[in-house]
Amino acid sequence: MKMKFILAASLATCSFAFGQNTPSKLVPGKSGLHAEFMRFEKNGPDFQGSPVLFDETSQRLSTGQARKLGLEKDRLGFETHRFQQTINDIPVEYGMMAVQTKNGKIVGESGKWILNIPQKVGKKANISEGIALQNALSFIGADSYKWQNKEEEEFLKKESNDINASFAPKGELVYYSDPDEEKLNDLKLAYKFDIYAEKPLSRQYVFVDAKNGKILGVDAIIHEVNAPGTATTGYSGNRNIVADSYNGSYRLRETGRNGGTAVETYNLRKGTSYSTAVDFTDTDNVWNNVNANKDQYATDAHWGAEMTLDYYYSKFGRKSIDNNNFAIKSYVHYSTNYFNAFWDGARMTYGDGSSTTNGGKPLTALDVCGHEITHGLTSKTANLAYQRESGALNEGFSDIFGNSIERWARPTQASWKLGEDFSYPIRDMSNPNAYSQPDTYLGTYWKATTTSGCATPSQSNDYCGVHTNSGVLNFWYYLLVTGGSGTNDKGFAYNVTGIGLDKAGAIAYRTLTSYLTSGSTYANARTYSLQAAADLYGSGSNEVTQVINAWNAVGVGGGTSPAGLIAGANASPFTISPNPATDKFTVNFEGKAGKGTVELISLTGKREISEKVNMTDGMNKLELQLPSNMLPGVYIVMVNGEKAGNLIKK
Repeated sequence: MKMKFILAASLATCSFAFGQNTPSKLVPGKSGLHAEFMRFEKNGPDFQGSPVLFDETSQRLSTGQARKLGLEKDRLGFETHRFQQTINDIPVEYGMMAVQTKNGKIVGESGKWILNIPQKVGKKANISEGIALQNALSFIGADSYKWQNKEEEEFLKKESNDINASFAPKGELVYYSDPDEEKLNDLKLAYKFDIYAEKPLSRQYVFVDAKNGKILGVDAIIHEVNAPGTATTGYSGNRNIVADSYNGSYRLRETGRNGGTAVETYNLRKGTSYSTAVDFTDTDNVWNNVNANKDQYATDAHWGAEMTLDYYYSKFGRKSIDNNNFAIKSYVHYSTNYFNAFWDGARMTYGDGSSTTNGGKPLTALDVCGHEITHGLTSKTANLAYQRESGALNEGFSDIFGNSIERWARPTQASWKLGEDFSYPIRDMSNPNAYSQPDTYLGTYWKATTTSGCATPSQSNDYCGVHTNSGVLNFWYYLLVTGGSGTNDKGFAYNVTGIGLDKAGAIAYRTLTSYLTSGSTYANARTYSLQAAADLYGSGSNEVTQVINAWNAVGVGGGTSPAGLIAGANASPFTISPNPATDKFTVNFEGKAGKGTVELISLTGKREISEKVNMTDGMNKLELQLPSNMLPGVYIVMVNGEKAGNLIKK
């Protein structure tokens, strides 16, 4: 039968039996990169404030040069330290390592880290910061910017309590490589600018080549609900909220939630300048402000922020998005006919909806609150790049926790749909296909992530599918919570036994906050979620088994066998010949046209071959030459992340 293949890194996990400070598990990285996952089950190295790099040839550890990004502590006694790689004291964008420690010992690492640094990588800029900024502004092409608005500049200084704060962009030199470039081997010295445009609204990092001024790419900071097929609003009835007393009245502010987090909700009065926002007030603290301005929806935003904070605190002991009482500020009544809500890196903003789309109801739904505030949490932890697969994961985790918060805080009104409360559903986690999202990796409705222009201000292609391809993660989570059986787009018959909302949420949370890094893919998410489940429930637990079953169901790292084949049966869609082989071998299989990867991995985890290939519709016959210095033995053949079989080298 014809098959669709997983274009992802190999998930072959290899075990070692060496001495102290040698990994017990290792998932090799792409050629030139450090292992993407490493685990020390016993006798891990001492943590000395930086990542350790493992040389697979010499079996030795060395220290990685890095900039500390942040620290996470969890209830299991683990600490996750995040680092950004530096070369020549310059940070490597998307070069990120998460180091897990316990009792002063390193127990694991995950991420993307360059080992083979390009010889000709630049060290000094050829153009000035001013020229680079002009090129960036020409690229954005906005009518106006935040720093041109004096009121907004004063507002920022007051909000941040920093007289030097400004929206004006400052250039930082970084090494940039497209986040979809698997090996990070095309490093370019670049200026990185945070550009906040006011009209039309956008905020993104813009990367400008420091040699020739060319725009290399962008990374969106504003994470929106309203991209193709994305919007939600809803109402939660009568709820208890906390407000403070001020000047004989009450306002929607709270100062000490969960031990010190501020929750503040403001009225933009259909304007777009945060400096003009005012408090919502009430004379008796009974917030029944139903009026023509629809001020009653402000309490939805306030309560939604409170419930989001309470969920993360009660389930995981987390104090706000940064685990350090980051203030959650919400701005309601943004602009007119604005059918959107977004997190801009510092605050929540809600439009009043569109009269033609949803009857002009503000987008202050509980699941929107949870979704967007989770974008803030992601930016403080994994910081998943907002394009392609990492962006789809970014959106998917926001959907996961937006929905989980809704199911936890108001279970009688919850469903797996998003936007159902105002009769305009735009996603269904239980059936992504219903809203043109894929439920299988590279399956029906999957949006291509290899096209050019994935990072453009127009978002015309949804940053290569961040709101579309998130359907795969959504369906994985739905199956993990509730269970389910069926046949996926690759003809694989699956059967998942649900483990419930609390356990599934704990695994998803640990995957996001402890293991994922900025350039992570779906393949990485599978590997790291398995480790997260093992951390929480044990390596041989039913929870780990169901995580595997759910990933197979959505076609990530498995789930490609024809329906009806029994697990462990001899039937296989791949043929390897000759086997044993002396100097070359071929892999035969039926597939779809597209780009792919064939890899040959030793039983110790060393990648002997990693070749890009072009596949055709129908039968493919790929011939590969074995390295002349390759030792005799048994090797694993991987085709697009799926095990094709074992090859014996004579």
